[in-house]
Amino acid sequence: MAMHSESTTKTYLYLRVGLVALAVFLGASLVIELTVGDGSWLGSISAYYYTPVRAVFVGTLVAMGVCLIAIKGRDRPREDLMLNLAGMCAPVVALCPTPLEDVVACGDATRCVPPAYVPGVENNIGALLVVGVIGLLFAARTVRRGAEEGRDLVALGVSATGIVGLALWFLLGRDSFLDYAHYGTAVPMFGLIVAVAVVNAAKVDEFVDAGGTLAMGRAATFRMAYRLIAWVMGLVIVGALALFVIKAATGSQPFDHWVFVVEALLLVAFATFWILQTVQYAADGAPA
Repeated sequence: MAMHSESTTKTYLYLRVGLVALAVFLGASLVIELTVGDGSWLGSISAYYYTPVRAVFVGTLVAMGVCLIAIKGRDRPREDLMLNLAGMCAPVVALCPTPLEDVVACGDATRCVPPAYVPGVENNIGALLVVGVIGLLFAARTVRRGAEEGRDLVALGVSATGIVGLALWFLLGRDSFLDYAHYGTAVPMFGLIVAVAVVNAAKVDEFVDAGGTLAMGRAATFRMAYRLIAWVMGLVIVGALALFVIKAATGSQPFDHWVFVVEALLLVAFATFWILQTVQYAADGAPA
């Protein structure tokens, strides 16, 4: 097991704990708005962008994105890349809000991002793309030489493709971007977290074999927990996509607030996974 200085270990631990704290931060803001706010229960967590929760919603997801990119996974070719891509999606989910189905705000359109919010979205996404390009240039400077160079270049290429694709969509298909960018990044973000959980379930035994301090019994517990979280998140995402298709095809939905329930379940599952992985690393050591 790799040895690290105390400051390195604590920094890594605090970064991971910070992610859990951010999830709690968002959850607390939602509960406060639901219990003492003036408005009614909205159909999705994302819709709270248009309420007093907005600052917490945006700040939480942007900070989560930074944390996911900064944290290094043990399985760098897969887990680390997936964390980076999920971290790239999170700020887009935050800064490009879910469209509203509001005839007063949208006029002839069925759904829209209200015109009063569009300049802010355009400014924020433009700034995000600038930072993304700078981040890519920095990442290019950190590519490892030798046997790992090829993997790092592939990861860099995938990330660059994502940013270029997002930039082209934003610049050339602005209306489509405003309508679908929120969903187009939220679904991959949670899907990547599911994949991270699957990878961790598969890799727990390898960490034990490599000389970690985690006992086989506890390793089996973590493995089952990761698989359960991955199954729960995967089923929730598939179920949500099926309900979305049904709504698009029929114009009706099975029950009110189903999107809110889906997002809440995914948020809880994400926080649970992150807590478990942090506990595992506390017992078995931080990644090399």
